[in-house]
Amino acid sequence: MTKAIEQQLIENISIILKKSLSADATLADLREQKKASFEAIFKKDSGFHCHANTFQPYVEEVADDLLKWQANKDQQVLISLVKKIEQLFTVLGNLEQSYNV
Repeated sequence: MTKAIEQQLIENISIILKKSLSADATLADLREQKKASFEAIFKKDSGFHCHANTFQPYVEEVADDLLKWQANKDQQVLISLVKKIEQLFTVLGNLEQSYNV
């Protein structure tokens, strides 16, 4: 079961990484047009430790969390990781729908 969970997490993070590269390019274009002046993608109470206006730092944090979970199989780390992945999928999906990333 753990191997299946691990594989699904890796697949999800891979999808998020691909989507985030496109999304960050879109955000850069929007900033050039003065249409994206926010300081961070997620609020401070979102569960993420990083605070950035691009997706890459959040993807890195999720990848680091995966490594932590792989090392100790701590259930709290897994729960936090899954919540972060869900948030990333939601925001990336909304950005895709809004701007055809």
